[in-house]
Amino acid sequence: MKTENFRTDSAVSAPGSPVILGVALMLCAGWMMVWRSSLDGVFHFDDYGNIVDNERIRQLWPLGNFLQHNRPVGLYSFAINYHFSGLDPFAYHVTNLVIHLANGLMLFAGCLLTDRLYRRYWCDESEPQVTYSSLGTAALIATVWCVHPLTTQAVTNIVQRYESLASMGYLGVWLGMLVYMDGRKVLGCVVILPMAWIGLMSKEVFATAPLAVVLLDRLLTKQSWPALLRSRTVPIGLMLSPLLWFLPSVSRFFDTSKPGGSMGFGMETMSAWEYLRTQPEVIGNYVGRTLWPQNLCFDYVWRIQDNPWVYLPLGVVILGVLGAASYAYVCGAIQKRSFAAGLAGWMTLKFFFILAPTCSVVPIADLAVEHRAYLACAIILAGIVLLAKQLASHLLRSSVQPMVLRTGLACIVFAVVGLLAWRTHLRNLDYRHGLTLWQSALDASPKNPRAWYNVGREYYQLGDKAKALPMMTNAVGFSNSSVPMFDAGLADCLHHVGRVDDAITLYRRALSKKPDYEEVLNHLGVIYLDRQQIELARENFQAAADLGHPEAIYNLGWLHFKDEQFEAAAVYFKRAVEINPDLQIAIRRLAWIDANVKNDKPVIEAAKR
Repeated sequence: MKTENFRTDSAVSAPGSPVILGVALMLCAGWMMVWRSSLDGVFHFDDYGNIVDNERIRQLWPLGNFLQHNRPVGLYSFAINYHFSGLDPFAYHVTNLVIHLANGLMLFAGCLLTDRLYRRYWCDESEPQVTYSSLGTAALIATVWCVHPLTTQAVTNIVQRYESLASMGYLGVWLGMLVYMDGRKVLGCVVILPMAWIGLMSKEVFATAPLAVVLLDRLLTKQSWPALLRSRTVPIGLMLSPLLWFLPSVSRFFDTSKPGGSMGFGMETMSAWEYLRTQPEVIGNYVGRTLWPQNLCFDYVWRIQDNPWVYLPLGVVILGVLGAASYAYVCGAIQKRSFAAGLAGWMTLKFFFILAPTCSVVPIADLAVEHRAYLACAIILAGIVLLAKQLASHLLRSSVQPMVLRTGLACIVFAVVGLLAWRTHLRNLDYRHGLTLWQSALDASPKNPRAWYNVGREYYQLGDKAKALPMMTNAVGFSNSSVPMFDAGLADCLHHVGRVDDAITLYRRALSKKPDYEEVLNHLGVIYLDRQQIELARENFQAAADLGHPEAIYNLGWLHFKDEQFEAAAVYFKRAVEINPDLQIAIRRLAWIDANVKNDKPVIEAAKR
């Protein structure tokens, strides 16, 4: 009778589905309030190449155009945004925020299910209930991660949707497998299949998800490997199914016979060993930014670590952590001695699994960027919350005034969450303007040439050439070698302040490194035209026009227009407008020809064709 009363009391005190749903909705409401400022951001940096200037997203069909890309799901999501809202950044930001909120809810649900399965397999509870303690822990883990400022780059920088979508797939297959293990096998498979494809077709980060999920399954259920593989054949197969597409799509990154690009073993500017020996320091930076998210930086431009007294000790530390994590996992999953040790080992291994595709041996042009720590920092934060919970439980058991202690602990939790949320809000404000964002990067990394260049570019576009000039000068000065983009930026400023010969020298240096730099070719043509060196101007305009540069095509038309060769000029003006419909000066020239050269019928027809 006592046992029955105890079970009835537990069932009554346990939160039911309406309570869990209500908590989830309240969490979403709170997270949205924190992230409201992210919706006012504009396009930045890689957003232009992937969205603003990307002709591939201008139509939703055929799908083959997207499947040629190594991250087609993310790219297609941009195409959907463009189809409904054009280039209004608000809609893109809303989509990014929805993905982030969904990730937070999946983390919340996954923590609850993990606790439920732990009590089923390790505590011998036949029908384990969700407790208020586990509900609060899951809510806190999800909240601390969702409002953490280190996640801002993956959410507020629109193009980094690739990262958040891959993380959605990672969290989705984890949640789907937990649902499968909880007895709802069909539902679990329904979740796993699309999430696996979304994850792996968004970014390479997802590649380690099946291994992480299977290791957790082994820890929770205490099955032998043969038994586990037999009982999980279907969900494991569903998780691995995207590899049919993924392996051929990424094979080019491992092809050393094709040099060039910004990623892969074929990179000419960085070897696999140089990349590998720098990553221990980068991983340490990610951990540090998670624990103390101050001076976050949009663009680190991390340098290759050449000092063995730095990378060797850090490498040994990482190997030691991996060894300890593996031992702890074996203690829990294989020897079944301690679930806490096994969970700690699994979480540590999963942290490195998430970072492995971008923080190991495959070189990537940018050695360190914050968005790569998007999902990995959730592991660190979850570990901190779980450790804090154990410490708080110990203090409460030995406290003579537990109510006072609970109040104090609650104040600490609210303060931490509030401070993180406020820091995230402030960080999102930086994304409202390119000048603010790049100035914050410059403040965090004063020797960053790319930050100097982009601050200068922002001033240049605002029309303040005097402020842009020293910024561009520093960009060139802090570069280890000649960078065509920096040389061209400085040359633009020099041209506008009258130092034309210096501008020509820098333009030519940029072309020596990048012969197909169409903007530089056009600018050189403009300089030669101003100097009445018509043939040199025509030569540079033609080279840029052959590359499809609309302004250069217009300038060729202008040369014909000046010579009163209106028919030829109209052809060039029409071609320039076809490439850039917003090129108003070409439209006006066409209108003038149509209105004033009425007796020259071939000209009119050429302009209208």
